[in-house]
Amino acid sequence: MNALILDKSYPSPLLGQMRGQKIIKQLSEPLFPALENFCDLEELDLIAVGTGPGSYMGVRAAATIAKTLAFAKDLPLIEFPSPLAFLPPGYEGHFVFVGDAKMGQLFILTGEVRKGQVPIISPPQLIAPADLDLTGMDFIVGDGFLPPEPNLDWVALYVHEQWTQGKTLDANSLTLTYLR
Repeated sequence: MNALILDKSYPSPLLGQMRGQKIIKQLSEPLFPALENFCDLEELDLIAVGTGPGSYMGVRAAATIAKTLAFAKDLPLIEFPSPLAFLPPGYEGHFVFVGDAKMGQLFILTGEVRKGQVPIISPPQLIAPADLDLTGMDFIVGDGFLPPEPNLDWVALYVHEQWTQGKTLDANSLTLTYLR
């Protein structure tokens, strides 16, 4: 399996290429200019796109590029939760992604990584700041917390699992999650 990975949920765009379960290239540059010479689109089996939570314009931009390429090249899509790109390599434990959802609320997504397995991730939730409970969380990513450098290893593992289970989408079936 040869896949292109796109994400623009956060200020820095992410572009990656994977073969099997391994990342072979990763860039953090503007998507359009970087994509032109990044990989041979004819060799791709699928396109993976981060669906947020994240900035409205960023999530839509990456989804539009992914959908356009998928339609033009007749490739399936796999969506992935964008916070996976910010878990450190080899991480194990509980994590929470916290984002400012505006209008006095936070957007949270929690998960757990066990023994190098694909992370278990909760559905995203909107909560009041006073309801944020970080008890039992080993790692925090998001607004007001120092994010680690982006790393696509967990994204590659997640995308590979989705691919082997046949969980691909057509260009009209993406579900995007915005921070408002």
